[in-house]
Amino acid sequence: MKGYRILGVFCLLIISTLFLGCTNDDFGPEMASEDQMPDYTVIGQNFQNVYQYNYDGSLDEGDLFNLTLESNINREYLTLRQVSRVLTFFSFAAGSFSAVQRNYITGESTFLNEFYTVSNERSVTWGASSENKLFLGFFSPEGSTNYGIRTIDLATDQEIDLNVEFNVNDVFEPLYSDGRLLITYSDQQANYKLAVLDTESNTIIRTFDFGKLIPSIFINKEGDMFIFSGNSSSDYQLTLYDLQTLDVIRQDLFSINRYFFAGSIQSEASISNEKLYYLNLYAQPSLIPFGPATYDFITKENRIIDMPFIVQQVQEELGLDIELTAFDYNEESNTFLVGYAKFVDVETLEGGVIVISEEGRLLKNTNLKFAPTRFIDN
Repeated sequence: MKGYRILGVFCLLIISTLFLGCTNDDFGPEMASEDQMPDYTVIGQNFQNVYQYNYDGSLDEGDLFNLTLESNINREYLTLRQVSRVLTFFSFAAGSFSAVQRNYITGESTFLNEFYTVSNERSVTWGASSENKLFLGFFSPEGSTNYGIRTIDLATDQEIDLNVEFNVNDVFEPLYSDGRLLITYSDQQANYKLAVLDTESNTIIRTFDFGKLIPSIFINKEGDMFIFSGNSSSDYQLTLYDLQTLDVIRQDLFSINRYFFAGSIQSEASISNEKLYYLNLYAQPSLIPFGPATYDFITKENRIIDMPFIVQQVQEELGLDIELTAFDYNEESNTFLVGYAKFVDVETLEGGVIVISEEGRLLKNTNLKFAPTRFIDN
């Protein structure tokens, strides 16, 4: 087996090696305390347990849930997917994949124990979920790079395999939304492709061929699909599609000094009110791997928030160094959320959430007993 290559959730241990990039025109932050705080939900962990924290901005207070105790979610889980209110935690042990599905509002949990056992015929590379199905991306047979999808119906336990393409070169993070599973990969000639799977009929309804351009994909709150396509430089074409019909709604060209990976960038980018809110990457070996940024499609202004200065402020407040671990843009409050880890001692890992305004003001730092790894779309 080639190994289960889903991005490990404990990203704070590897995030500085994942991100490469550079910045321009920094805007220094100013302290502020009178702004309305956002509501948010964040998942994370310390050395013992996995946690969920729900923060109410109007009350300036939050509720903490121990998901290891409440839902038996092991801190070694492989990856986390979200569909509406349901979070699916995939894990692997003793040669089999299992999952826990938890409604992050009610706390109701469903346990899917050993739903797939590893064999020499297939090498699983990622897992995804819908409201009532699980999806596994795999290579088969053993030793080949033939790419397929296994769909597991949770209501009937029916399993269906579908071939995507023979002899692919590489595969990337999938993305599910509203009956569509978006599968990005590069073929034997290193051309980038996007296969759109209709999950009800289990058929690929369209395959996009981007050639040497790298497609980066995310879905907005209205359920439309955005694709950035570029060639590792700063120039991108933005195309907005209707996710159901796959008709083009809008196209635009823009340029920012930022490289986006192929596949899903759902946690790295958002578009609202003619602005792109995105995770900017700092050139390594910078101590700060990433920070918030905005690009205005009307004025063409690219604004990079001075994350090193904000980190310095938080570290001076805590008296400890921090490592950034998670990122999100909160559209309702027009704020950025950045999670961080802090190693109190060799046995104690804690963290917190920094709230930053679009203009780059440090609004709030909330200390937590765990290190955030994923903000949940509310």
